[in-house]
Amino acid sequence: MIDDVRRTSGGTLHNDIEDHPDLKDAAWIRAANRRAKKEIRKQRRQARLRAHSGKMVSAIALVVIGAVLFGLYRAGKFDEVSLPDVTLPTAATPYKNVNVEAPFTGTPAEQWADGEKGIVAPDQNPEYAAGYEAARKALIAGHLDPKLIVEHDLEPFLATLSPETRDMLRANPGAVTMTRLQKGTTLLPNGIKVDGRMWPGRDEHGRPVVHTSYRFAYAFDPGDKRTLLDQYEIVALQRADVDYQLDDGSVWIVKSEGFTYSMACKAAKEGFLAPMFVEKRSYDTSTSPSDQRKPEEWFDPNAALPTSGCE
Repeated sequence: MIDDVRRTSGGTLHNDIEDHPDLKDAAWIRAANRRAKKEIRKQRRQARLRAHSGKMVSAIALVVIGAVLFGLYRAGKFDEVSLPDVTLPTAATPYKNVNVEAPFTGTPAEQWADGEKGIVAPDQNPEYAAGYEAARKALIAGHLDPKLIVEHDLEPFLATLSPETRDMLRANPGAVTMTRLQKGTTLLPNGIKVDGRMWPGRDEHGRPVVHTSYRFAYAFDPGDKRTLLDQYEIVALQRADVDYQLDDGSVWIVKSEGFTYSMACKAAKEGFLAPMFVEKRSYDTSTSPSDQRKPEEWFDPNAALPTSGCE
């Protein structure tokens, strides 16, 4: 190292590189300053691109390594240096805030049953056995069968109901009694969770009625979207409280009410279910801006119905 430094009269060590001709060339210095400013602007632009933060770090790391190697080359010391093994940061992981492998993770639906396993009769009461089974078939056909929810074919579902009920639903498909996914959306594998119950009751004339209250959670494939904020952007909820009555072999829907939550509002207004990520809007998992219940409150089996829907 004696050839690389010299001692001044004051005893201070100086690198010989300070006497390098390039550093005394005004034009070279101006060009170097321009290059430095350009690089700083580039790095600031990259810093603003949150979706590419990993790439930004990699780019900066490469610039620094390049500058070091150039300095060593100019100082004639490149051959004396052995570079350590370095693993550069990689690009940000897709779906950083969302788990598509286990899409219900972190939501109340995580522990719910898969599909139709969540729809079961409460007992073996012979008076209600046929009504339980009729209600179960209607719920499966209306909310789980791909023929209806994906292909929008109402007939398999309507076949479980009385002729009068069929005519009514053909004219005005109910968003509570059935689920139709918006065209162009796709569910993830095993993307439906179900929780709820059915129980026996009587109407005002004393005839048997099967009351049901079920919550259906649907997990959608986000495709190439990478800027999702949390699980609720891919998980939509439909709550259906429906009373079924079996009369002379025909199933009647005597009451229906419910709501959707964590969904795309435009699709909901048109009678279809879609996840929030399909629409550009301010992030808000509430059904209504005026109703700011927490997600677990909406998924709760005793959740009160909202007073208003999407606005």
